[in-house]
Amino acid sequence: MKTVIIVSKCLSVTKFNSHENWYEFHFKGVCAGEALRRVLLKGRIDFQIKKAEEYLMYVQMLSCERGILKGTILKVKNLEDCWDKS
Repeated sequence: MKTVIIVSKCLSVTKFNSHENWYEFHFKGVCAGEALRRVLLKGRIDFQIKKAEEYLMYVQMLSCERGILKGTILKVKNLEDCWDKS
């Protein structure tokens, strides 16, 4: 399985089960030669991802078909927390 790094804004959060949610992220561009229009990711509830916030994510790709990238979030960090503190 391939892993990718994604920086994107969360558009929606959908409850999947008691441990995981589905997250839709904004994305317009190309990944591995495939033009993407949607990014759908499954992730743990304890990641506390919120709608309308931007995140830096390490993602395991499951599929990339018909303009939709699907995957599982391995690590996530709010983009506001990713700045140089020196």
